[in-house]
Amino acid sequence: MIRIILVFILIVLVYQSLRIVFRSAARAMGEKGERARLRGEEMVLDPECRTYVLKERSVSRTIRGSRVYFCSEACAQKHETRTRN
Repeated sequence: MIRIILVFILIVLVYQSLRIVFRSAARAMGEKGERARLRGEEMVLDPECRTYVLKERSVSRTIRGSRVYFCSEACAQKHETRTRN
């Protein structure tokens, strides 16, 4: 009778341990997916105020044949007036 109780306790402990391991592994896989999505967002440097901004949210201008990205319309205008002079 004691053997049956000990085997049952052992089975419950193994089950709980495996459940914890699989739950944490699933959580880690979900976090990797989020990091991969975040990694795809490109950051660009604003040449006027030297801050980084998401490329898709930036203001862009073509200056001397190359594409330049700015954090705001104000920075773009400042840079344009500074490079004209």
